[in-house]
Amino acid sequence: MIRTLAVALAFTCVAMPALAQQTPQPVELCGVFQITDAEHVSYIPIPGYSILQATPPLSAPPGAVHAVVCDRTSIFIGPTDHRVITDLGVPLFIRSSGRIAVLEIADRQLRLRFTQGEPTPEERAAIAPAIERALADMERMPARQPQARPAQ
Repeated sequence: MIRTLAVALAFTCVAMPALAQQTPQPVELCGVFQITDAEHVSYIPIPGYSILQATPPLSAPPGAVHAVVCDRTSIFIGPTDHRVITDLGVPLFIRSSGRIAVLEIADRQLRLRFTQGEPTPEERAAIAPAIERALADMERMPARQPQARPAQ
């Protein structure tokens, strides 16, 4: 019995490094684009900042934010991705394996536009239902009140 327990413990100790290597990587790593001047845009990674794990309303990371950029395992519209547009007022760029898509409002319509590469057939099939879910959530949101202008 003790020998069996010792052997099991030895196997567990040997297997621990292999199990640690199998820990899944984060689904997304996010940062922001900051426009530094008329000709330059900088990408600033924000460790720990995640749109997929955020609770609405979204808060902007510190500093200037001209767009949010998330690197993901694939290109998809997450359940709170549209909140980047509604809460922060900037587009969301999603990058995966050299492909880039931008979630934006264009002609008063929410759309996911690929600026580099093409969606896979699975991604293409998931885009329309995800847009519909986002639009339904956006319709349920209270109307934004215009901000009062300071008296001059």
